[in-house]
Amino acid sequence: MLDRSQSLLPCLDDWMSCTDSLRRVDAIFVLAGREIRKHYGLELFCQGLAPRILFSVARFEIRRFSKMSLPTPLDLLKLASDVPPPLRHFFVLFEGGRVQVEYVLPRRFGTLTEIESVARWLDKNPEIHSLLIISTSTHLRRVRMCCRSLFRTNIEVALIAAPESSSTADEGRQSTIKSTRAVLIELLKVLLYWALLRLRQRS
Repeated sequence: MLDRSQSLLPCLDDWMSCTDSLRRVDAIFVLAGREIRKHYGLELFCQGLAPRILFSVARFEIRRFSKMSLPTPLDLLKLASDVPPPLRHFFVLFEGGRVQVEYVLPRRFGTLTEIESVARWLDKNPEIHSLLIISTSTHLRRVRMCCRSLFRTNIEVALIAAPESSSTADEGRQSTIKSTRAVLIELLKVLLYWALLRLRQRS
C-alpha cells in the first residue's frame, strides 16, 4: 500500500505545487504559518520585488514575528495584548518606512479567511494590480482556487513556494510516510475548498 502511495505522491505534489516564476509586483502577501515563509518574503521585499509587503500573522506567530528583522520595528505582542489569544490574527503592512496593523477576525477555514481578507484589502487599494503570494508548495493549489474565486478580475497573481526546511531530523521511511500523509490531507482540503467555493458562487 505504501509503494502505491509513493508512486502517486510525485504527481499529486506537482499538481498542488503550482508555482509561478518570480516577478516584480505591486505587493507581496505572505500567508500565516511556517516562519520560513516570512523570512523568504522579507528577502524578496529587500531585493526590491515590490514596494510593499503584507504579512498574515496568526496567534502563535506573534511573539516570533516581533523578533524578526522587520523593515520597521514593531511590538505586535503589545498591540495584541487587548485581544483574547484565540482571536489574535493580524495583517501587518510595511510600505515606505511605515507599518500598519489591521485586525483579522479568525474563522473556521483559515486559508479562505485570509484570502477573503486580502480581497477586501485589495478593494480598498485599487492602485494594486499585481500580487506575489508566498506559502508552502503543496498549499498553493488551494490558494490559487481561492484567489480565482475571490479576487477582482484585474489582479495578476503569482504564487511562490517558500524554500523547504533543510532539517534532516525525519529521514527514510518515516519521512516518506509523513510526506504522503501531508499531501493526502492537503488533497482532501482542496476538494473541500472546491465544494465551498462552488457553493459561494451559487449563493
